[in-house]
Amino acid sequence: MEKTTERKPAVRKLTAGQIFSELSMPILLVLLIIVFAILSPNFLTPLNLTNILVQNVHIAVCSCAVMMIMVSGGTDLSIGYQMSVAAVLMAKTISEGTLPVPVAIILGILLCMVLGGFNGLMGQVLKSHTMIITLGTMAIFQGISYLISGSKSFRNLPDSFMYMGQGRLFGVIPVNVIIMLVIVIIVGVIMSMTSIGRKIYACGDNPEAARLAGLNVARIKVLVFVFAGLLVGIAALLLAARAGYADSGTSGPGIEFTGITACVLAGVALKGGEGTLWKVIVAVFVLGVLSNGMQLIGLGTYPQYIARGAIMLISLYLSNRNAKAM
Repeated sequence: MEKTTERKPAVRKLTAGQIFSELSMPILLVLLIIVFAILSPNFLTPLNLTNILVQNVHIAVCSCAVMMIMVSGGTDLSIGYQMSVAAVLMAKTISEGTLPVPVAIILGILLCMVLGGFNGLMGQVLKSHTMIITLGTMAIFQGISYLISGSKSFRNLPDSFMYMGQGRLFGVIPVNVIIMLVIVIIVGVIMSMTSIGRKIYACGDNPEAARLAGLNVARIKVLVFVFAGLLVGIAALLLAARAGYADSGTSGPGIEFTGITACVLAGVALKGGEGTLWKVIVAVFVLGVLSNGMQLIGLGTYPQYIARGAIMLISLYLSNRNAKAM
């Protein structure tokens, strides 16, 4: 009898460059921490490290939304003003006593889901890339936000509302950090361990192949925008609750670019179908540490813009070089 030997599948070995690319965000985060710890004696204090964590909670939640949209093959430039609309609606109705706190929060989050769904629906109806569509809806949502707020800031928010952003569980653990962790875990499980997540990746990677495989690509993409709207609404709540006030100009606008920057740094493909959530969250805190550290050593906002742009360009260069090597 002839002996038959089973051929084991070859294990693909990663090159040093590929390993470095895979771990580039954690490595960069550690390097930045070391550099700023050397340059500023106040950087590694418990108070400052807690500030970095707390100040980037809403950005991390928002970046989860940005990542899901980008993986599905879309881009949403209106997220900042979606947050603005939700934040001023919550703060206005609460501060003026129009609605109870829970009802105002639910209303603000639901409104963000509607705005997100509108973006996704317009993408399917107009058959245009959502980057262009959301450039238009960004202006619409900006107008809605200012109509709601009347260009006013809303303060005097009750402790029950601000507890979401400033409260501490057992007097130690920030409540908003717990909320962020729960959301990150839920989104991570959805994207990596469920059939829904696999469908989102498939629709972003090759929409036509996904359609031929029986997936309702249009419906999936619209639902991604709706779910992203839910996350954006929660991010608006966390931001307004931490700040203790809300207004149309500062409660969200611009955060979409921070989220996109974090996603690009983390290797989320602009064309869709690629991206890992944990890398996105690490990238958020890379940007947070960079901003905080530069502030501590006396470098203001404008040098921070330059540093962020430089890091993004270097990241794109390394990603492209690694893609060619594979």
